[in-house]
Amino acid sequence: MKKVEIPLTRAGRLINAGPVVLVTSHYKDKANVMTAAWVTPLSFSPPLVGIAIHPARFTYDLIKKSEQFAINVPGISLLKAVEICGTVSGRDVDKFKKAGITPVDALEIDVPLVEECLGHIECVLVDAFTVGDHTLFVGQVVSASVVEGIFDEVWKLEEEEAKPLHHLGGSFYALLEKRIESPSTEEEEEEGD
Repeated sequence: MKKVEIPLTRAGRLINAGPVVLVTSHYKDKANVMTAAWVTPLSFSPPLVGIAIHPARFTYDLIKKSEQFAINVPGISLLKAVEICGTVSGRDVDKFKKAGITPVDALEIDVPLVEECLGHIECVLVDAFTVGDHTLFVGQVVSASVVEGIFDEVWKLEEEEAKPLHHLGGSFYALLEKRIESPSTEEEEEEGD
């Protein structure tokens, strides 16, 4: 197969097909919701996740001050809200109202969740690292919830409205078509590599 070079600024898009999320944050009387695609699991025990946020973002300030955040997983029905929450600043407008999404109480933290999302991960901040021009916030998961019937060990992907929205880069998104289970052997299961 012939390969061609791409700009280094687009290299991350080769691996950036994970779900886009709506990060919610809150401090005192300010609440915000921000679109983010740079999100990753970091540890099983304790359960840790990471989100990369630029220091100029309003969400950055709210997370630094409150030491809490929530990751909300939208489906295709929230595509317009995802775009709005990624293009306007919460310093200037109430993005929940502008995007037409509903803030609801979280189970364990003082941060709103997005009612219309498929799933939620509530986190308390345990660390933060400067990585280039972003900060990697490390959150310990204190609660996780999902719409009943669409997730067992992984997303079921049977109904289009129940599929998480994936970000490909820029204004491009995708939905996963189907889930596939790989055949395993006893040797592979024992090694776990």
